[in-house]
Amino acid sequence: MSCASNGEIERLQKLRTELENMITVIETERKTLEEEIKPIRQKVAILELKQSVRRRRNELAGLRLQRAKSEDK
Repeated sequence: MSCASNGEIERLQKLRTELENMITVIETERKTLEEEIKPIRQKVAILELKQSVRRRRNELAGLRLQRAKSEDK
């Protein structure tokens, strides 16, 4: 019975090592992807800011036009 227990313990230890290795690989990939995503997030933020600036400039131009029309009357 002790041989079966030793075999079971070895199998479980091997499985544990494999799972720990898988976790290490996954964590490494996660960190790599997070680093790769940083510049993409920055680009998206910049694009959103540019859109906001464009929208606000358009609103401002519309207000200027309204003011000019009101002054003409």
